[in-house]
Amino acid sequence: MSEWKEPHPLWIVGHRGAPRRARENTLDSFDFAEAEGADAIELDLQQTRDGEVVVFHDDTVAIGPARHALRSMASIDVRELTLDSPFGEYRIPTLDDVFQRYGREMRYILEIKVVPTTNRASAARRVREIVSGFSLTRRCLVASFDADVLRLVREGDGEIALSLLVDKPVVIPPIPFIDAIGPRADLVDEAFAEAAAQAGLSVHPWTVDLPEEIQTLAERGVASITTNDPDLARRVLSG
Repeated sequence: MSEWKEPHPLWIVGHRGAPRRARENTLDSFDFAEAEGADAIELDLQQTRDGEVVVFHDDTVAIGPARHALRSMASIDVRELTLDSPFGEYRIPTLDDVFQRYGREMRYILEIKVVPTTNRASAARRVREIVSGFSLTRRCLVASFDADVLRLVREGDGEIALSLLVDKPVVIPPIPFIDAIGPRADLVDEAFAEAAAQAGLSVHPWTVDLPEEIQTLAERGVASITTNDPDLARRVLSG
């Protein structure tokens, strides 16, 4: 059984790691989230031309004066990039890189990004392969705004936990293959929390950085809180 499907205390999830400390979606950022006591890290997955999944939020990357679609690039070329950020130079890791570094010492929310050129079946299969290959099915919650890619993940793996992301008011969707819902934090009022509970869905709001919001969501019984500041969330919830 997935740990994400079992009852558990409220977990703190580092949003792309700890992006106030290091460039988001990098191993440095995930290192800071781990050091600050995050129970899990959230990371974004984009598909490359050769079907690999790399950890990056946007579907394009700036190389010199131009932007290039990750979907049009080979994964080896993506991994060889050295990019600039306010925190200094960084590289784009693959999901394999992340799992090799943290393994079972961390839990994960894996957001599969879908763009018009995404091969959903290939992306779902590759995520399943990597999660299974590292024996991390119990530790992973696969999330997406795209219900079709979640369905494809489920068709190949009946055990992994799935979360549908939402960023606007919705009636809690009757989707039988999802286990959780990941709403924008301001959507989680008492009615939303109650409807999710009645549907048997755990609630994983994002992105929560104010102490009063963290406390309010905790009182509404959410299962995790995704935050840019894991250290602050830890102090609020332990105080």
